[in-house]
Amino acid sequence: MDEIDEYEQGERVRAWLRNNGSSLIGGIALGLAALGGWQWWQVQQDQQLFDAAAEYQAFNTAIEAKDDTKAGAHAASLSQSFPDSPYPVLAAMRRAELLHTQGKDDEALKVLDAAQGGKADPLLVELAQLRAARLLSSMAKHEEAIKRLDAIADTSFPALAAETRGDAELALGRRDAARAAYEKALASLDVAAPTRPMVEMKLTDAGGSPNAQPET
Repeated sequence: MDEIDEYEQGERVRAWLRNNGSSLIGGIALGLAALGGWQWWQVQQDQQLFDAAAEYQAFNTAIEAKDDTKAGAHAASLSQSFPDSPYPVLAAMRRAELLHTQGKDDEALKVLDAAQGGKADPLLVELAQLRAARLLSSMAKHEEAIKRLDAIADTSFPALAAETRGDAELALGRRDAARAAYEKALASLDVAAPTRPMVEMKLTDAGGSPNAQPET
């Protein structure tokens, strides 16, 4: 009886394979194809990351050489070929800094304003806009700088935003508003933050007392 049962079981398996073998083989083939596709996609992603990093390195080399023409070309390539990476925004901030040192503030502002949209990292985009506000203040466009800061809701960089606002308010002669901004900046800074002494000096210049601020 055991031998008959084994024979019957074997026949049933063979019959099932005859009826379903093509589907099984197709499923295995699809699974292998999916695995191969995933591996190919991973290779492509790794290659893209490598290419983006190489392009950004070339951009940095141009920046260090103070060659804005080449830097602009590499920055454009980063924006066109790798828009989903953080490199286009990082490149915009570095290039804007170079343009500022060359006295080309209007161009620098355009570069910073272009560093947004698409799938750019929101934190980096916000940081670029804070840089733009600081640049506007350095250009004596303090009201525009404050408007730029007002447009940033729930900032992820409260200390930097408040310090930038304080600089603009103080330049406009609004000392009370400047003190309030510097106090807010200090409240957001850690005791050991490297920028804290500078903000304390600014608060003192605005007529405030850094020692009265909570060190949190």
